[in-house]
Amino acid sequence: MQFFDQMIFATAAADAAGLTNAADHLEHYLANTGTDWKLDPDRIMNDEPALKVHFDNLITVEVSNIAKRIGSITTDQSISASFQAAWKEYIFADRDWYLAIGAVETTACGAVKIEKLTGAGVQYRIELDYQCHLYDRYNWDGDKQTEIGGVTWTDRELGALHTAGLAKEFDMIGSSTIKHYAGDLPSVGDLGLPAPSGTGTPR
Repeated sequence: MQFFDQMIFATAAADAAGLTNAADHLEHYLANTGTDWKLDPDRIMNDEPALKVHFDNLITVEVSNIAKRIGSITTDQSISASFQAAWKEYIFADRDWYLAIGAVETTACGAVKIEKLTGAGVQYRIELDYQCHLYDRYNWDGDKQTEIGGVTWTDRELGALHTAGLAKEFDMIGSSTIKHYAGDLPSVGDLGLPAPSGTGTPR
């Protein structure tokens, strides 16, 4: 029980150090319920803008691939289609979110209407509605170690709490608000999609 008590102390130390998300996730693990934990991608993108850049890239690739189909499967100069990107891992740089999640699986889905514009070069105008999704399993199965508040513990020690029935792993899942974009599809670089919502409340 001594190590378990240290984890309770580490949770409070993480919270006091401003690592509030790491503290919340560890506390939920130690609560031993195993219930799902809801992630808010909008809030997380506000904390770590690189995650929004990551989603912009996922969505740009999908929309660009759809645009390339204009002219090959239809004689019309426009196309409407839905998409879902393949799941792709993202590793957090922000220390709080790295301790809370580490690496997360990401995907995005949506519906887009693309119009091929006439004139010099190949240009497209798009109308896009999309949503971003996150998934990860909160578990301890590696050889890493972490120090917070003067206490160092290993993944193996934390995982042993689950094995002993003193803590329980859980799924972390979440979807962003549905967002809308209208504009040109850039020939180079990613779409500059709307900023994440501050609250994560659906519009």
